Amino acid sequence: MNTNNLLLSTKNYFILHKVLIKQFGIEAITVLASLIDTEECKYTDSIKEDYVLNDLNKISTNTTLSAAKIKKSINKLYKAHFIDVIVEKNNKICVKILHNNILNYLAKDNIETEIKKTKKTILKSKKFKKPSRQDLKKYFLEIGEKTNEFEIMFDYYESKGWKVGKTPMKCWKSAARNWVRRAKNEIKEFVDYYDKDIEKKIGNDHEKLSKYHKHLRQLGWISSYSPTAGTTWRKNKKK
Repeated sequence: MNTNNLLLSTKNYFILHKVLIKQFGIEAITVLASLIDTEECKYTDSIKEDYVLNDLNKISTNTTLSAAKIKKSINKLYKAHFIDVIVEKNNKICVKILHNNILNYLAKDNIETEIKKTKKTILKSKKFKKPSRQDLKKYFLEIGEKTNEFEIMFDYYESKGWKVGKTPMKCWKSAARNWVRRAKNEIKEFVDYYDKDIEKKIGNDHEKLSKYHKHLRQLGWISSYSPTAGTTWRKNKKK
């Protein structure tokens, strides 16, 4: 005789479902397997309206579980609507296995598992992928922004690891539209001439300072630098 056939014979082993063990514990599912085994193999002739007579002592022998653990497991199975029980005398109980309820539970678990897998796949497919400099430039042109604002945004978020605060960015296109709106609002706040006090005030905010200088250039202002005077601005008369 093949060793596997001998060792793995259903007469010598209970086959336990992993999902049920995870949810209800190995002891309860071992008792359930023993009850099903008694029903299928007809170890008893006392069958009353689909209720099979079970002896707690025999269950203890088959499962090596104590009577207290068996009673606790039967109570758990009863509450889960996997069995119905009629208590008899002398440690005996009549048990009806509610097979449809067990099958429905496992089917529901399979459906929920598939849903979780689908959600996980969707989330994985939506994982953020940062744009290239060219991607950002192309999108800025699509939304009607023809300045070099995309370069400022790219360098800014590249230095931040493409995070909004401490949260990873979810959609760089939305961020680009917000960037353009903020940039236009900030430009409106700047005066239409060079003001050294404004420059000093926003000097520590390099991004805002860059936008102020950009605003001046668009109005025809030209910057120049000398070792003695530093950077100075003058209005281009040709504008």
